[in-house]
Formats: sequence, C-alpha cells, structure tokens
Amino acid sequence: MPDKKIAAFFDFDGTLYDGVIAVDVLKYGIRKRKLRMRDLARLSRFIYYYALDKLKLRDRYIINVKIYKRLKKWRASNLESMSKEYFKLKLKENLYPHMIEVIDSHRKQGHKIIIVTSAIKEVIAQIRDYLPIDDIIASEVEIKNDIYTGIITNLPVGKARPKAIEDYCRKNSISIKDCYAYSDHYSDIPMLSVVGNPIAANPEIKLKLYAKRHNWKIIQQNKPFQNIY
Repeated sequence: MPDKKIAAFFDFDGTLYDGVIAVDVLKYGIRKRKLRMRDLARLSRFIYYYALDKLKLRDRYIINVKIYKRLKKWRASNLESMSKEYFKLKLKENLYPHMIEVIDSHRKQGHKIIIVTSAIKEVIAQIRDYLPIDDIIASEVEIKNDIYTGIITNLPVGKARPKAIEDYCRKNSISIKDCYAYSDHYSDIPMLSVVGNPIAANPEIKLKLYAKRHNWKIIQQNKPFQNIY
C-alpha cells in the first residue's frame, strides 16, 4: 500500500450519518434515564439551540458555542457511556451505505480517513469501533475531574474547519491540494474550498446549487458513487 500522503476529510452529521449524533445520544439518554435531574432541566435549551441550527436561523458557530458552554458541570464519563450504548444499538441503521462505500474506496487507495465534526470528542470517539477512521477533529470542552468546565478548547465549525484541515495537512506532510473533503451543509463551503477535491455529499439545496455553479462533484444516495473520481 502506498504512503498515506492524501487524506479524505468527512463531515459527520448529514454526510456520513442521517441525523445529528449529539441530539440522538441525548434523546437516548432521556429514554433510558441516563441523565441526572439537573441535566434534564437544561435540555430544553439544548433542543432550542439545535432547532435554531436546523432551521438556519442563527450562525452555526455561535450556536455551537452556546451549546458547549452549557455542558458546564456535566460528567464527561456519563456522556461517553451514553454514546457507547447508543452507537452499539443504533449507529449502523443511521449510517449512509453509499458513503461507507466511498470511505472503503479511499482506504483501498491508501488515503487517510479523517472525520471533521462539531460533535464533541467524547461522543464521536466511539466511531472508531465501527468505521476505519485514522483521525478525528472534533469539538472539545475542558474537563477537570470528569466534569466539563464550559471552556471550549476546540470548535471546528464553519470557517474554523479549513484552518483545522490546513493544520492537519501541515503536521502530517500532506498536500492539501491532493486531498478530498465531503459535506452536506453550505456552512462547510470554506472547508470544501480549501482542498483540491471538494465533494458535496447528500447536499442541502444551498450547497447543491453552489456545487453546481462551481463544477464540484455531487454524491446523492440515489446515484452511483463510482464515477466521482
């Protein structure tokens, strides 16, 4: 297998996964009574912020800042435990099969597979048990004695994503112009633009129109992926 000097960067929610993984893990926690009462009392604000994001009513970066600051005083191990259970029971039925084939194609070519996501590290880290992932660039909130402090130390969202990809390529001696990036959301246009091979995967309408105007490749579930390269 050739040296891995090319990477494929994948957004997670909406691109590889049909849904928002953080919301689904929280819903699972509610159903299984995995959350403490004081955690449950704060969930309405989480749902409110996620709704604003879904309806595109506020800037995605600002929304994520508000969400992760509200993790203050939550137990990281509790969130990690809920995530492990949810992934084991529900993950596979929500992954896009055609995107798993895309990952497999990159692996066969010796490319690194990197997930770039706004999901918090303690949630998304479980994906390593299910997909052949080399690295994960995720949101991080400071933890002290298993408790989130509310201080955000990494937030790869929107315009912060291309810098994260550039930093990764520089540290790993990868030519960014040879790399691939996949996303479904128009907020990731900066991320897609920074690589040599941008691909709109399961794109919402705004990204789809942008991709067409700029002659970017588009993958949709009802179309074969084999001809994208």
